[in-house]
Amino acid sequence: MNAKAIGVIIAFTALTTALNFVRIPAPYFPMVLSYQLSDVVLIIAFLLFGLRAGIVIAGLNMLIKMTVFPDPSGFVGPPYYLIAFLSMFFGVFLFEKLVKRQDTSDKHNTSKNVTISTALGTFTRTLIMLPLDYVIYGYLVYIVTGYSLSEVYAGVIVTMPYFIIYNITVPLVMIPTSYFIAMRVSKYTSSMFKSPFVSQKAP
Repeated sequence: MNAKAIGVIIAFTALTTALNFVRIPAPYFPMVLSYQLSDVVLIIAFLLFGLRAGIVIAGLNMLIKMTVFPDPSGFVGPPYYLIAFLSMFFGVFLFEKLVKRQDTSDKHNTSKNVTISTALGTFTRTLIMLPLDYVIYGYLVYIVTGYSLSEVYAGVIVTMPYFIIYNITVPLVMIPTSYFIAMRVSKYTSSMFKSPFVSQKAP
């Protein structure tokens, strides 16, 4: 890993860490769910610098959150957040590596590309996170409240529609925003880095 790559990782990790403070509570379940602007920075890092750098930045962000920003979920919360993010980015990655690469005729059709990528990110996150939300959130409630597992999961099942709404709306907001920023940033970083996913052409 060269000095430029290390510098990028440090800069994006610092920015992601700073944005961990910025959380917008979900109006339908504000005590539990919130939208985090750090999602945007992580997606931009993946789009601009590739899978390896993106995973390193996301992993470092997880470690910092576990040590610097402890929360009631203890050591479960940050890895859980990382899994949720990766489940969303998995759809973006599938689009960039499989769909976009094969469909050469529409490679520079920005609106179509972002729409398909967002749809895949929404699908993968919702599909992967629904069972995890049920199991992990129920376990956290069980640890905090001390109620029996049957009582906890009877209550958790009622909250599942909120998690579904959350897992749908996060990609719908974060993915298009990330593409919009990444495509503009790529014009200024093209002399130093060639983005593996984002076209250097202006949208």
